[in-house]
Amino acid sequence: LFENALPQNISRFGEHVEAEKNIYISQSVYKEIHRFTKNKTLNESGGVLLGGVIEEFGKTNIVIRGFLEAKYSEATPTTLKFTHESWEYIHKEASRRYPRDKILGWIHTHPDFGIFLSEYDKFIHENFFKADNQIAYVIDPIQNIEGFYFWINGKIERCKGFYVFDKTGTKI
Repeated sequence: LFENALPQNISRFGEHVEAEKNIYISQSVYKEIHRFTKNKTLNESGGVLLGGVIEEFGKTNIVIRGFLEAKYSEATPTTLKFTHESWEYIHKEASRRYPRDKILGWIHTHPDFGIFLSEYDKFIHENFFKADNQIAYVIDPIQNIEGFYFWINGKIERCKGFYVFDKTGTKI
């Protein structure tokens, strides 16, 4: 995949996005995240999303090409805290495995609580993922539902849909 070109082999999940932003996630990362979250049913778990932003067709396109688990995090059934050790691990692995990508946002689970951003989640997003193109991805591995959130006009809004992409010719 060319780093500065929008993916061509895509499949839409959810509705068409009316906002000036689109979210694209590589099929391999999408599958990796779902494998990671599948059995995380007691406490929240999470990590960071990596990739780049492409401005094209009048939209900001957030393209996710990587995922790193937030190892060493502190978790309860309703909270996830990235520790200093988590951030050290994330930055070390990001520079090693994804040297050309940046942190686009975070992912965390809500085991059997549904898809939303709690007040604590909003605090995390507003303070640690506050750049205009940073996103949150929430997965409920028990109810098998998911959703992205992004900044629209200074507010965190739920994204109505997103795209999964892969190399041309690969089935999605």
